[in-house]
Amino acid sequence: MPVATFQMLIDSTKEYMDAESSSRWSDTTIKAVLNSVFDGEWSQILNAAPYYTFNQKLVTTDANGQILFTDLNDGSGDTQKNMYRILSINDGNVLYSETSFQNVPLATTSNYLPTYPKTYYVAGQAVQLLPVESGTQVYVAVNYKPTSLLDLASTSSTIEYPNNSYFIIVWEAASQLLLKGGAESRAAGDLKALANGERQIMLDDIRRRTINPTRMAYPDVKYDWGGG
Repeated sequence: MPVATFQMLIDSTKEYMDAESSSRWSDTTIKAVLNSVFDGEWSQILNAAPYYTFNQKLVTTDANGQILFTDLNDGSGDTQKNMYRILSINDGNVLYSETSFQNVPLATTSNYLPTYPKTYYVAGQAVQLLPVESGTQVYVAVNYKPTSLLDLASTSSTIEYPNNSYFIIVWEAASQLLLKGGAESRAAGDLKALANGERQIMLDDIRRRTINPTRMAYPDVKYDWGGG
């Protein structure tokens, strides 16, 4: 299926802006806006379909029983997997449940016995596991964003984005760029409408990857109640 390179995004954005020979926008600005839009669009994809990207890593807690978010990234160069959100944490036998610091403010300083449920909470740019143990190995499943446009090896690198949908990035970036000086607000609105319409179709497509119906679900799981 059709794929796009960073250069294709740049060229198409200029064409939709009728700015192929214009000096109003530098390539640096166009690339920066495309990069920002690319990141934002991936946020929308993963909010609509949390499992659209998936990676699981075996990581080890530090001396404070924490795992840095950066430890949950993977790959390098054009094949980076930049952690976006945690999907689950387990030690191979037990699933950790999420809590928040306000619910267990003394857990890292008082006697938090191993007999208590295994939990975790976000602490700054890290995940705090409870009970606090250094050297604990856990499997962390995350979804991730691919290499940002500005981190690609070159403009000829292929971008990672749902096939046939990359014009969403082009139209959204062109819309933002045309707002410069307020001179092209109508054209900017038209391009944003194009992006919104195509984005809605794409998100509807990726929300469901099977034919099974979407069902409402309770926030707890059977294991909370000792179910088998």
